[in-house]
Amino acid sequence: MSVAKTTKVRVALDWTPNTIHSGLYLAQAKNLYADAGLHVELIAPDESYSTTPARQLAAGSVDLAICPSESCIAYNESGRMPLQAIYALLQRDASAIVSTRESNLAKLGEGVYGSYSAKYEDGIVRAMVSAAGGKGQAMRVKGSNEVGKLSLFEAARKGDVDATWVFMPWEGVEAELDGVPIYAFRAEEYGVPYGYSPVIARNADKSLDAKVLRRFVRATKLGYEAAGRDAREAAAVLQSHCRPQRSERFLAASQERINGFYGDGSKAGLGSMEPGKWETWIAWLREQGLLAREGVRTEQLFTNEFFEV
Repeated sequence: MSVAKTTKVRVALDWTPNTIHSGLYLAQAKNLYADAGLHVELIAPDESYSTTPARQLAAGSVDLAICPSESCIAYNESGRMPLQAIYALLQRDASAIVSTRESNLAKLGEGVYGSYSAKYEDGIVRAMVSAAGGKGQAMRVKGSNEVGKLSLFEAARKGDVDATWVFMPWEGVEAELDGVPIYAFRAEEYGVPYGYSPVIARNADKSLDAKVLRRFVRATKLGYEAAGRDAREAAAVLQSHCRPQRSERFLAASQERINGFYGDGSKAGLGSMEPGKWETWIAWLREQGLLAREGVRTEQLFTNEFFEV
């Protein structure tokens, strides 16, 4: 592809660099973005996680934001910004509520949950606890303003909170290699049809040009295909971006674990999204009374239009 002009694309990461982001860093390292006429800047959160990616996007300080599907729903529901997913980094939910103490999720109704203070989060966890037979509404919450978003898993390991929400191919692998026993409770096991998380999203009102987004999506998809082919290469590229530094052993193990979540077994599945999954997720949130109003439409929340046919 011959591109005369280079376009800068600023992407706010949802977390410090980890294997969820490997395809992005591989696309950089392999010059896939450069060959597409893009200069992609990947922006990690600061140590205090003072501003979420979606808020950075709303402020215009970035062009794209990595966030959970809940953010797209919440922003469209409130009318604050038409936040629209253009690429799903994971096709299947790789997260879980984890505890180092309790093997029964119902017990969390009597304990303390370490919350990221995200929209719908505490309601989702309370529903899971109730489905397990516990007292979901009685669950106490310790918010990220007390602990720090980037320190919640460490708080769970220390016993400062009884449980928190993590990505299993990262914190789960970390606990495994450190010999720390954890109990994991996945949303789907408790009747929660959790949506795409995380996604790359745009502000549909102030978006990059469609041609730029097509080139970005294509290069990003190629980056994730490369990560799926060679976990060790992906881990080696990511290692230089990790803060704090992570061992090659840990990164390779994490990469091997997460590769199965990037796609659905076919190259066509990488990054693209199914309307039915969004519709089921929205319907569940509405049934739980977590949505403030009716009228949020799936076409507002995501699009596959930037994938090449």
